[in-house]
Amino acid sequence: MWSEPGAVLAGGTIGVFCRCNSSTVRIQDLSMVNWLNYTVKTQPFDEFTIMFKKENVDMHFQVHWYCRYQKTEVSKYRVAIVPLIHIEELKCNFQPNETGLSCDFSEEGYAKYGGEKSYFLSVNQISRVHCLKKTLSTTIQCPSLPLNRTTNQYKLRIDMEYKGYNQKKEFQLGFKQVLAPEWPTGRLHISLDHTIHLWWSGTDYSAQNLEWRVWFLPRNPEIQKHFVQRKVRFSAVPMMKIYQLTSPSYAYQAYKMIISRRYPFWDSPWSSEIETPEFVTEAKLPDRPPDILPNGFFYDPKKQNLYVYWRQLDELKINGPNFTYYAITDRGKTAMILSNNSALFRNWDATDPSKVTVWSQNLKGRSIKSSDLQVPILTNSINQQPRNLWYHQDNHTITWLPPIDQDELIGYTVSWCSVSINSFQICDDHELIQFKVLDESQHQFQFKGPMVLPNVAVSANYIYSTSGGMQWISPRWMGHQEYIGTSELPLYIMFAVVALLVPMYFLFRKLRRMTQIEVDIPDILFKSMEPTSDPKSDPSFETVVPGNFPPKAVIDIAKLSAGTHVEPDPQVELNPYVRMDGVVPLKNRTYTQS
Repeated sequence: MWSEPGAVLAGGTIGVFCRCNSSTVRIQDLSMVNWLNYTVKTQPFDEFTIMFKKENVDMHFQVHWYCRYQKTEVSKYRVAIVPLIHIEELKCNFQPNETGLSCDFSEEGYAKYGGEKSYFLSVNQISRVHCLKKTLSTTIQCPSLPLNRTTNQYKLRIDMEYKGYNQKKEFQLGFKQVLAPEWPTGRLHISLDHTIHLWWSGTDYSAQNLEWRVWFLPRNPEIQKHFVQRKVRFSAVPMMKIYQLTSPSYAYQAYKMIISRRYPFWDSPWSSEIETPEFVTEAKLPDRPPDILPNGFFYDPKKQNLYVYWRQLDELKINGPNFTYYAITDRGKTAMILSNNSALFRNWDATDPSKVTVWSQNLKGRSIKSSDLQVPILTNSINQQPRNLWYHQDNHTITWLPPIDQDELIGYTVSWCSVSINSFQICDDHELIQFKVLDESQHQFQFKGPMVLPNVAVSANYIYSTSGGMQWISPRWMGHQEYIGTSELPLYIMFAVVALLVPMYFLFRKLRRMTQIEVDIPDILFKSMEPTSDPKSDPSFETVVPGNFPPKAVIDIAKLSAGTHVEPDPQVELNPYVRMDGVVPLKNRTYTQS
């Protein structure tokens, strides 16, 4: 198989041939199929050859073709199509401090055929230079050509050589279309004072009236990179050029910039890009205070502690270092900040109402605005609190009963949060506390999923008065509220089983040790068991040996002193037993004569 021509320009005409030089083969037995295994229509070329002709070929024609004898594949051939030259994004620049013109462009299909293509650039009929693909880029770059700077018109010609074909493309550019500003040769410095100051030591011949293109690249992934293109204020001091840019809107955030410039003509080329060192925008006061939760307080009457809860600020709004919160009452009592979402007032006076005010603050100071919370008299706060909070593990639902005081009751607020590993906190501050406001008729709330170690609170909302605060379902913060939940029943059962098994275990050990005690009974205890011929003796009377129960003590009779005298009780028969607790009965005690 072969083709004529061997390679064809896209849009041209090509013929593909199949020949079998054998007198026994007829051309009727030959056929041709494409890469999809479809038989194409051919025509006889001579008595041994068939031909497939294609006009206006495109790039998809550059695939394999197959020649068959009857149903057997005998040969294959790959047709070569030469893509037409197609130059995109041609940019040429001529910097004032240079003596040559350099260009770069991209070309459609270069990635597919780049290994076999060759590009050349010539300007104003000056000897051409070889252009090369930039590393890790799709851009083709042509080196600088020496030119006369007084030239006002530049005639560019780009040649592409591929598969023996030479194609060319010509461009006509004016002086303004190739002249690009250079960058100062000194080192770039950045300073900030509500605006960004870029300055170089040395001179900049193209300082004023330039158009700037600036990309702001933030370190924080929550901030999108953004692009500005504007005129830049310029000021000159001895041996120094200073440019002023508007600072990004986010305070105390790290950025880099990628900057290029051009002369103020719409078709002028952009200069090369420079990347600035990283800088941090100026700090300022926090944007706003935190949002206190509805009825966002919890009172522990046993410890006289009042906890206040809010939703912390997003990182992009803290605006400065040493960020924290500040909470104080209208009576001057300051809170201890527990976390980014809670504060604690110790020794809270439940007999007086008070207003709590919370600010955000950083190194620059407090936020201009604050958030307020009215805390009522809490001596009878339980009357304004939902009752019998119950978390149902089977359907992830919390239920409750209305408070005792239902006058002016308008609804409830359900709040929930993730559990903190800090024992002084209820809520973890890595996530916002969530809440949902419900109407008066709703006495339950279903969560989207299980609440592990339920950290859920419910508060009652009144139209003209303040509620008794939040009631948390959390085993660490029971206070005076009831904590009942189906999820805790297995825990109670476990404690009951442990409480029952422990004494049984020790009793079993004790009985086992008792069965291993060996009792050594002296012979004297068995004398009363010998047969007697005394007719006066009662045959039914005999000494009982304590063999059914292990004694706690054994008295060694052989060690009794010779002067021991036993005083029998005339009212009570002499008892030969030893008590199980090891104590000799009072009537049977021995006394040593002095």
